[in-house]
Amino acid sequence: MKYDSYWMNGMGLHSTQLEQLADILKDGITKVVEFGSGNSTQFLVDFRKEHGLNFQVHSFDHHPLYCYKEQHEFLKSHRRDLVQCSDMCFEDMFKSGEYDEKCFVNRQDERDNFSARNCFYDMTENDLPDDIDLVILDGPNGNGRSISFLHLKNKLSNGAYILIDDSDHYDYIERCKQVLKVEVIVQENNPSIHPLFNYAIVKVSS
Repeated sequence: MKYDSYWMNGMGLHSTQLEQLADILKDGITKVVEFGSGNSTQFLVDFRKEHGLNFQVHSFDHHPLYCYKEQHEFLKSHRRDLVQCSDMCFEDMFKSGEYDEKCFVNRQDERDNFSARNCFYDMTENDLPDDIDLVILDGPNGNGRSISFLHLKNKLSNGAYILIDDSDHYDYIERCKQVLKVEVIVQENNPSIHPLFNYAIVKVSS
């Protein structure tokens, strides 16, 4: 299986990342959640078929261009508007470790803003399955990607993996550690692939 077709000059996941995901997916993964749909969703569909695997996928995105549109019994594609909170609410949530739905207002008008502040998908942890084994965190753009950790707090299996794309762009790893007990097992920054290429994989422990 060739991985290069899932990467388009900074969009999607690079073969370096997909090779890491391939090893994880073949290790008994049953539930995958993806924040940020697109080429990586297609990779999951193709990889599952080629290797005869049985994992389920929940994929979230706010943008109609990137939401996965093919229908599969094992894949649920969720298109959700963007919502935004203030800087104060953002900090308060990470201090308490709890998501506060009342803090957020609809900001779907920010859908094309690559540096949107404190934005995430309009959802709650009830939209997620229990015992998630793997999370691919590649959306939305901006620092609000960290809000995913608040939703995931009670939904991850022990030993779950989280791939954090663009991990150096904001304080994603530090925010993750505020909410979850994790160990960083991979952290790579390689400008020879792309000037902004960097990612991390963390593993959750009880």
